[in-house]
Amino acid sequence: MHHTTELRYAPPVTGMTAFLEPYQPWLESVLGGPLSDVITFVLDVPFGELVVEDLLDGAPLDRGCLAGAPPLRPMVDRWAIPSGVSPRVLLELSRDRQVLVTAKQLAWDPHWGETPVALWFRGLDHPVVAVEIPYVSYRRGPCDEMQTWMLVHRREIARTLSLLRPLIRESRKAVRVIGGGDLPLPEGGYDWSTVVLEPALIRLLRDDFEGFLQREPWFRRHRLPFRRGYFLYGPPGNGKTSIIRVMASHPLITSYTLNFSNEELNNGDLTFLFESAGRRAPSLVIFEDLDRLYGTGRNRDNLTKITLQHLLNCLDGLASHDGVVVVATANDPTVLDAAILRRPGRFDRAVACRPPSEGLRREYLRRLAVDPLPDDVLTQISTHTEDFSYAQVREAYILGGQLAFQRGADEINGADLLEACRLVRVEGQTVGHRVDGRGVGFALSAGLAVAPAPGAPGRPASEYGTLCPGG
Repeated sequence: MHHTTELRYAPPVTGMTAFLEPYQPWLESVLGGPLSDVITFVLDVPFGELVVEDLLDGAPLDRGCLAGAPPLRPMVDRWAIPSGVSPRVLLELSRDRQVLVTAKQLAWDPHWGETPVALWFRGLDHPVVAVEIPYVSYRRGPCDEMQTWMLVHRREIARTLSLLRPLIRESRKAVRVIGGGDLPLPEGGYDWSTVVLEPALIRLLRDDFEGFLQREPWFRRHRLPFRRGYFLYGPPGNGKTSIIRVMASHPLITSYTLNFSNEELNNGDLTFLFESAGRRAPSLVIFEDLDRLYGTGRNRDNLTKITLQHLLNCLDGLASHDGVVVVATANDPTVLDAAILRRPGRFDRAVACRPPSEGLRREYLRRLAVDPLPDDVLTQISTHTEDFSYAQVREAYILGGQLAFQRGADEINGADLLEACRLVRVEGQTVGHRVDGRGVGFALSAGLAVAPAPGAPGRPASEYGTLCPGG
């Protein structure tokens, strides 16, 4: 006789709710009533960083890992954890980022565990309770994940969320990577003057980008979708990423991208990216190196299951939202699938990022140098870096610094930089050619003629960019 046993997986929230049951008496005590008087939010606020900083007072901590504690401290009168509970703190040894790297001084990087913590915020009658709950997710097969629940008394929801909103907004800006770790952005990074490119190109991008963000009522009045798209193309090392970094650093912007080397990502993750960007609009969606992700060559970097058709659907607006700006780059647009660029409206601006002129190389070198370089040295080096990309000019400066260090000098002089330029050029020619004679790497930047992408700029009108059809 055969017996059939049926196993059903409970939804993750069932296990997460069960996780809180042992703490229910304590939760109701500190919150001043039954859990039916409480609203539970899923919100990741670094309450635990404040707690571990206090618990480990006097211990050598890596304060760079506790950036969430200082904004919280003036807002919180006190905190408490359940009695009779030994809190779990995950400790990792980390380099102390407040001292020199070569000091080899290690500090503790603490991470708060699953113990609930109640925080009494100034201006609230009841505490806010936060708890990081482990659970099993089945979205991509069984795996352990964590989710932060925040319990708030019903009568204080509005005041609590008003208090917490600045914490979310003032957290350090970063590009949120779906399927990977976030990429931090520089503090005060929204500064177009830090990008050394042709002034006309900077004006075109800055004016268009800022004008878009400032003219939402105009788009609404004319019944136009409040969205924008930029396509940056040209040889590697010529400012595309620098432009994106400035855009992403805008105070109003939240930035998103995808880790295309994560084989588990699929079309649903791309939809989630655009939905997330829409919720946090105005936002920036970044797709770098489209030619390596969806180009016609064999060696593609896209290991995900995200199809080109779904990407096109998202760019066409089927999955995009108002207030979303898309910026994409390509080193060689000629290998891109024609469907990406030929449809009107996918990209409003196509901008060519070409190797710098002699004057731009001179200005870039001037900014790189810590100690001012004489005008004759700047002129000489900018001449010797003909056909160099910005990245190669920077590499020459770094190599010149290494040469100066090797000879025990306090400053980098013209001879160091001249020798560095020679070495960069020779090494580029040596390693920049394959056995079949085709150039790779640095060798490309000198000889690659980038054909204008469909809708890309023609030189007389605006040398650097144009409105694409329908833009």
